[in-house]
Amino acid sequence: MEEEKRCCLNCNSIINGRPDKKFCSDACRTMFHNRIRHIRHTQSEELSRIDRILKKNHAIIERLYSRGERETTFTELFGMGFNFDYITSLRENPDISSSYIVGCYDYTYVIGRDGRVFLGKKNSIPL
Repeated sequence: MEEEKRCCLNCNSIINGRPDKKFCSDACRTMFHNRIRHIRHTQSEELSRIDRILKKNHAIIERLYSRGERETTFTELFGMGFNFDYITSLRENPDISSSYIVGCYDYTYVIGRDGRVFLGKKNSIPL
């Protein structure tokens, strides 16, 4: 019976030796694991960056909402540093056709065609 040829997970060269061997050399094993560690670290940094943006957006809405402001403008929010590229939920608005209710954790907002932004708070669910 012919033995199945195995390839190095890093460089794809043919591996000789033990049947459970995954890398052709210690250098390839180290490079492979360093690359995996780098990818995981980069992904973690990206998630942290997005979470910071969402938390800043939440703080902006919370500040306005706690002052009793339920309506603002797109321009005013943008000027306060609000980033409209990141959201936590999105659903169709049953009250206004072809508009959406956008979520930022426990707050919501609807952007009107005229640039007005209507702020709301998600209903709390009793436990």
